[in-house]
Amino acid sequence: MNEEVSEKNKYKKIVKIFGIILLFFLFFWNALITFFLIILLNVKTIKKSVFGNLPLEVKKGSYTDAITVEYKKEKIPLKFDVYYPSKVKSKYPVVFFAHGGGWITGSRKLSSVTAWAKFLASKGFAVVAIDYRYGYLNKYEELIEDYNDALNYIKDHSEELFLDKENIVLMGTSAGGTLSLYYAAYNSYYNHFEKMKGIKGVVSWYAPSDLLDLWSKQVDSLFAQFAVTTTMKGTPKRKFEEYKVYSPINYISERMVPTLLVHGEKDATVPVTTSIKLIQKIKECDVPSALLIHPKGKHSFEFELKDILTQKFVEKTVSFIRKVFQNTKTDGTVEIRVV
Repeated sequence: MNEEVSEKNKYKKIVKIFGIILLFFLFFWNALITFFLIILLNVKTIKKSVFGNLPLEVKKGSYTDAITVEYKKEKIPLKFDVYYPSKVKSKYPVVFFAHGGGWITGSRKLSSVTAWAKFLASKGFAVVAIDYRYGYLNKYEELIEDYNDALNYIKDHSEELFLDKENIVLMGTSAGGTLSLYYAAYNSYYNHFEKMKGIKGVVSWYAPSDLLDLWSKQVDSLFAQFAVTTTMKGTPKRKFEEYKVYSPINYISERMVPTLLVHGEKDATVPVTTSIKLIQKIKECDVPSALLIHPKGKHSFEFELKDILTQKFVEKTVSFIRKVFQNTKTDGTVEIRVV
């Protein structure tokens, strides 16, 4: 009798283990299929990220090939690339660059990053292009932790990397812009002087400043909603407080560093209203800032449009960075809209 019970229990355990394995694979494949469907729906933006280039040429020999540095090791090594101007100096002002990709894709090696890095390096800045963990198996705070650790690394190793740790501008596109804005806004809001030491400004191209805006009626991108849901581990209905906690717009104060925002009016992935709301809040705090809106611009428009206005926006980005490094007054315009 005991042997029969024992055999039944073994059978139940085997069935239970098999069931768990089956559920895991069903979940895994469903998630994988969903991911690839979303990627296909976002194929235009991905194409621009992989093959895009800025509308301004970079002179050959005006920058050096990137050097790669491992700044920390989690389950995989996390690295950044440093691009230098060709003109030799003892130290260079730094543009600290975070890639886009909805926090679930993207890389420092994409042309959407390398194009910016080479261009900015040709203008006299050292560009540090970082990788960070994705939001699939990691919490958003861990992505922020990676951003913080990479920034600390370049400050701690500034001499050997020939970087001026007293002159750093944070920059990012899309999701990377949100990370950059969050770091600057959050740490200035809470008077984290050591973290903000050397940070002279922030540049953000078409980034969500309020994560809730990715669920607005103006958004026509399943990828954007899939990405933020994956990263926040739920929709605003379930994770409303988390959406608020990690939105840069909720930490703007008079201590915020000078800020340049750039957005396309026809952006259906990240609505332009998110930048308009942010610049209004920054204006209320009397922080030097500017918002450039391209009337025909969609998401990642600088890799698609080759018109004079897009070229001007890229040039204005360089001008803004130079001004904050020179400690001169930045353009205090609340909004620059050229139609």
